[in-house]
Amino acid sequence: MSLITDLFAHPLDEGYQDAAERRRAAGGPESSGGAPRMSAALMGGMLAFGLLLSIAAVQVRNDRVVVSAERQSLVERIERENAHADDLERTLAAVQSDIVVIEADQLDDLAAGRELRDSMEVMQGSTGAAPVQGPGVVVHVDDADASSQGSTSTVLDIDIQQVVNGLWAAGAEAISVNGQRVTALTAVRSANDVILVNFRPLNPPYEVQAIGDSRTLASRFLEGPGGDWLLAVSEGSGIQFDIRTEKSLNMAGASAVLRVAQPEEES
Repeated sequence: MSLITDLFAHPLDEGYQDAAERRRAAGGPESSGGAPRMSAALMGGMLAFGLLLSIAAVQVRNDRVVVSAERQSLVERIERENAHADDLERTLAAVQSDIVVIEADQLDDLAAGRELRDSMEVMQGSTGAAPVQGPGVVVHVDDADASSQGSTSTVLDIDIQQVVNGLWAAGAEAISVNGQRVTALTAVRSANDVILVNFRPLNPPYEVQAIGDSRTLASRFLEGPGGDWLLAVSEGSGIQFDIRTEKSLNMAGASAVLRVAQPEEES
């Protein structure tokens, strides 16, 4: 602390102070003769410093102009990019709106197509054009036993017709005879004592399959015209038949080619 106090109290070195007192006692100036040279150097330094300040000011002004131009260019670029982004957002909104409309149309088409496909499957199953599967009954019809009747009585085409019609009346949804699918175009007839179904010759025994409600189909058939017919021919000519319920029946589609009516062209 004493050293710091001395520095503040006596800032000038004692040797410099003694030299100044001797010059003053001799009648000379207190400072040495190099004072003018120091003033010239100071003037040169000040000029150089002023020149540097001027150059720095010019450079700052030029840099400010360049920075201002760059800033303006950047502002314009940002404005252009913002306008472009706004255009893209509007385009995106329009595209999204179009997508919503297209998706709605597609959903409508899919729903209509699904409904049409389901309707076609039902129609194909009911008309016999497509294979079907489900529970039902099997009516087994065979010729009379020769040993018990003396003369063999054979199953006629009318017997099969009565069975098929009786099953339809009892609620059958699909019918086949010995694997031949019965459709609206099916003919059950005989030629040379051979029963033909879909123009295909069949041999006894005859197995008439019917898909429907297996809980009621058999009883309704036996109580209906088909069952009455079989009971009558069985008692009169010995034709054999039985009926059984099946949990699952498989029927192939009809091989007949559909004939489609066409409108007549006006002359």
